[in-house]
Amino acid sequence: MRFEKSYSLAKWTEWNSSLAKTIDDFYATYSFYPNILEANRYTFSQFDFLINMIPGEKQKLYRMDELTNKRIEPQEMEEVSIFSYKSDFGSVEFAIDEDLGDKEFLLIYDSDPDWEDGSINENPVEDELSFEIFKETNY
Repeated sequence: MRFEKSYSLAKWTEWNSSLAKTIDDFYATYSFYPNILEANRYTFSQFDFLINMIPGEKQKLYRMDELTNKRIEPQEMEEVSIFSYKSDFGSVEFAIDEDLGDKEFLLIYDSDPDWEDGSINENPVEDELSFEIFKETNY
């Protein structure tokens, strides 16, 4: 089973709250939470840029240590990249679709996603740490 819906961002600086609102809209439309967000590389690069430039944004990030299962938060001076968006409902994995324009993205629920084509955006920029971002609750 697969559902998808197109969205666009009005302002780059509001991407986090816009994403939270569109996830809620997707759920209201389909009664399923999305598990994939598709956008082009430039859109994802802007998310990363804003995370690294806006004070306080990195405090919303963490990654899990695979051996200890402990949360690791980024250091203030680290350049980071995000690869998924977490919330109480689960997680939305990022995937690249270069056919989408800047600021455009698709939210998708796919009960059986096929990642064999390598489109998942695991770590798009070399030498950056990948982290997950939590859903912003104050919007």
